[in-house]
Parts: sequence; C-alpha cells; structure tokens
Amino acid sequence: MVNAHAVIRRLVGAGLILAAIFGVLGGAALSQEEHPTGERAESSRPSPIALNPAAGAEVGFVYEAFMSPQQEGGEEEDTPGFVPEVFRSTQPSVPRNQRPSQGHAVIEFTNDLSRAYVHLAIENVDPASVNMLHLHCGRPGQLGPIIVDFALAGDINAWLADGQFTVEIVNEDIVAAAAHGDGLIGAFTAGCPIVPTIPNDKVKTIAGMEYIARQGELYFNLHTFAQTYFGDMRGQFHLVAG
Repeated sequence: MVNAHAVIRRLVGAGLILAAIFGVLGGAALSQEEHPTGERAESSRPSPIALNPAAGAEVGFVYEAFMSPQQEGGEEEDTPGFVPEVFRSTQPSVPRNQRPSQGHAVIEFTNDLSRAYVHLAIENVDPASVNMLHLHCGRPGQLGPIIVDFALAGDINAWLADGQFTVEIVNEDIVAAAAHGDGLIGAFTAGCPIVPTIPNDKVKTIAGMEYIARQGELYFNLHTFAQTYFGDMRGQFHLVAG
C-alpha cells in the first residue's frame, strides 16, 4: 500500500520546486521590463568628479629621477664582445665610483596622455662629450631598449650647452625611436615591447610610456664618448604626483 503521507510530501516538494522555477523566471521577466534593451532611461546620478574634457590637456602625472653613475649596470670594460662599434666607447673610460657626474630629470604627463614634457639638468659632465641621450625601458640595473631617442628630435649638445633643457614628447617620437634600429640589433635595442612576445609588438604611445613608468621600468640614460655602452649616468623614474 502506498504511504499517503509520502505521496503528500512528494507533491508538496514538487510544488515548491515549480514555484521556485517560476519565481526566477518571473523575476527575470520583470528585470527585462524594467530595463528593456535600447529603451533604458538616462540615469540622474551625478558624477563624483566634475566632468571637464578640457582638463585632459593639464598635467596629471609627474615622475622624477635623480641620475648617477652608480645606477649604471656595469663598467665600460664589461661591454660584451658582440656589441657593435656604434655602442662602444671611443675615449678612455672612468670607473663609476670615480665619475662626479650627476643629473635630475622630471617627466610630466598630461591627463589625456597625449604628450609629455621632459626636463633635464646635468652637472659635472661636459655637454660636448655627450654622444647619446635616451629614455629606456628596463628594471633598475638592467639594460633595456630605447623608447625615446632625443637625438632624433634635435641637437642634444646644443640643448645641453647650458646644462639643462625641456622638450615636449608626443607619440611620433616614440614611433620614430622604435623604427630607427636596423637589423637584428635594432630589433632588440629600439622600441619597448608591450609584452615580451614574438613578433615583438612595441609601445607606440605616450600612454604606453606612462604605463612603463608606473611599473618603475622607465629610466634616463646619458651616454658619452668615454661611457657609451652602459652610459655615464642613469636615473630610474618614480612617481611623485598623480
């Protein structure tokens, strides 16, 4: 004989399950009615920040680097044998701890990341001895590829004649640096990778350069005829405002 109480419990359980299912479906239908596709009403919620598109041209992120020979990743005598002549010193080098050169660099990025302003002041180094001046991507002590080659934008020796300069950088300067290297060496020394992949997709924007700076992997390197491979002095950037 079938237990009447068991049957009743089964029917009640099935009813609860069906009620739950229809409840979910009904809720979904109600939600769709409240927010129909293509007919959603504009929200009246105010922005927590005053909206001002023109503020994109204002400076929003500032990075700073103090340059010193001690930040260079090695001595000039440690230059690898396979390095091309263009990256080798043509004058007698001086050990890091014996070089008095020092510098201070600041980079300002606009809020919309459309441009950057680079400021540099140097001391105890002859401006005429400078043969290359770059922004690189790389961790502290690590040699990395060039993201901005200032020689492609102007006369670096004339800029540094009074010991300091200010230069505006735009996307085209980053693209020019990435395209400047030739052959296999250029593929690894010109342009910073977005991520290490093959083919190597390289950063082409100010926004990409700011991202690299935010990771602590943007540095200034000043090269001279006596300190060409590693450079005479280097400065790793850190965020000071933004």
